[in-house]
Amino acid sequence: MRKGNAYAEPLLPPQSRASKASRGSRADSRTNSQGKRCGSGHVGHELDPALLKFNDRQRMYLKTLLEEHSMDYIISRLRKEDPTRSSKLSFVVKRDLYNIVTRYNMAPGWRHHDDLTSMLIRFEENNPDDGLRCLQLPEDPSGKGLLLVIITPIMLEWLKKYATKSVSLDDTFHTTRYNLRLATLMVSDNRDRGLPGAFLISGTMTTVDVQRLFLEIKALIPNFSPATMVTDEAPCFYNGFRAVFPEARTQLHLCRFHIRQTWERKTKELVEASLRAMVNNALQHLLEEVQLDKFQRRFAEILAYLRTTKQSAMAEYLEKNYLGRTRDWASFANKGATLDTTMISERFHLRIKEEFLHRNANSRLDGFVDLLIKAVEDLSESMEVKDRRRFADCAYRLTETHKRHRTATKIYAPNPDMIVNVGENKWQVQNRASSKSFEVTFSGPCTCHPKENTHCLTCGVCAYAWNCTCLDNRSGISCPHRHAVKLLTTGIPAETLIVDEPVPSPSQLESGAPTSPQQRREERYHKLSAIKSTYAVVEATATSLAKVDTDEAMQQLEEILAHLQLAAGVAQPPSSLAVRLELAQSGAKPQLSKIPLYQRGKMKMPKKPTKDLHKEVRTLLESPPDRREEE
Repeated sequence: MRKGNAYAEPLLPPQSRASKASRGSRADSRTNSQGKRCGSGHVGHELDPALLKFNDRQRMYLKTLLEEHSMDYIISRLRKEDPTRSSKLSFVVKRDLYNIVTRYNMAPGWRHHDDLTSMLIRFEENNPDDGLRCLQLPEDPSGKGLLLVIITPIMLEWLKKYATKSVSLDDTFHTTRYNLRLATLMVSDNRDRGLPGAFLISGTMTTVDVQRLFLEIKALIPNFSPATMVTDEAPCFYNGFRAVFPEARTQLHLCRFHIRQTWERKTKELVEASLRAMVNNALQHLLEEVQLDKFQRRFAEILAYLRTTKQSAMAEYLEKNYLGRTRDWASFANKGATLDTTMISERFHLRIKEEFLHRNANSRLDGFVDLLIKAVEDLSESMEVKDRRRFADCAYRLTETHKRHRTATKIYAPNPDMIVNVGENKWQVQNRASSKSFEVTFSGPCTCHPKENTHCLTCGVCAYAWNCTCLDNRSGISCPHRHAVKLLTTGIPAETLIVDEPVPSPSQLESGAPTSPQQRREERYHKLSAIKSTYAVVEATATSLAKVDTDEAMQQLEEILAHLQLAAGVAQPPSSLAVRLELAQSGAKPQLSKIPLYQRGKMKMPKKPTKDLHKEVRTLLESPPDRREEE
């Protein structure tokens, strides 16, 4: 060990004579200036920096790095700064960085070693940027009674601007080391992107807790009245909202995804295994049906089939829990809404857990609250960058809309007779196989923002101004039938794109006279051809000189190399390696080359197609009574 007080270590406890004899190479101990007995290492052993302690200067350097960078970046940077491994900093691990964080109280949101005291101190600071609206300390160590409402200025702006359309409210678990839940009230902007409007952290998540959240919202926005509120099947969310806003004209809509999950669990519990696939398929189509008469017929056929096949428990469950409140979950009662699931809440919670918490469910409450506040700021900055760089045109709903436009172009552009006008703003569109027809209607002028919307960039169809009776009716996404009618009624060519760049006129395209850019392009390629020819001559000359063992040949090769290096310095290439031919074009995607693998053929059992429950019911009803009894 290095001599000196800075790196001295305490001596081991006294040992026996045999042990001392076996460790005879150890240097004698001494007493430092602080009166502690220390040893200076082993005689004849080299100094190992990995076993030294951090000095004050190294600790302060690590502290400075932790204030601005992540731990993974710090470790990688320190090892690159000292590749010879001559310092203790080259051997830093995450445990050392965690110790620095603890030593200097650098944990996010840290005010006190006690978690609740730290939160109370931050709440009493009354910083308007934190948005801490309400804090109630727990009644017991289980977390019962804890309640915290967060609405930052950015979230308040989003609520005022976008909450009139639809809101989503859902909660999640395992965000801290305590038994607490996080509920997030989400809104969707003009591009249907999910934005957090309010946070509620509670130990119980009851109606009273949710009511406290909406009381804080009412104090900020007295006329808060979204058109639709989408939640899961927990009644506390909507009941808490109605307790504060009893006169609001907000329509409750239960999340389609959560209802489907509940039905699948119940079919696994109450329906025979041979019938589950058919029942689940029929229930999924029931959720997607947008016509009231067809919805009623489908629901009646499902209940009749369950009773006929002696699955009465499932039929009674559907009747008891869903038949009397179809308007709360059916698609026909949610036409034109921007949300039909709580996926924007689910995605935001997933982002919090993965990108910010890194799947760590052992965080402190004060650190988690600080993370939520910073997550809102990061999301706001990220959206601003995407809008300025026009990345918003690549949003999920817009991408799905463009896929359906290409499908409509492929099917209906060569077959316009598959679309028939049957009335004012009403059309009948056949499917690909011409076995079914769907009704497309135009409900009125579009009320979307003129620049920020989810309209198709090709034909301009709006998912909220056009309606279709097909089952592909996800919110904010236009089905192929709407695109087909829009193309037919407006006469927009199938491949025309709305772009900002000026498009040359047909007369300019047909004229054979070369333009100035064309002439310059030809001159550049003439130069490139001359360079390749000259290089070929130089390469052949250098190859012949390399085979001659004379001083004159060596001198000529050196001159050729000097001239080539001079030419290479004129323009540095973008990469030191040549790009593959398939990636040389601008905008090409880096894909791995496909290598075909030939395997021995295997016998595959043919998949049995899922039977249609509704056809089974109709066949059963049309059969004679005697045969019906036999079946």
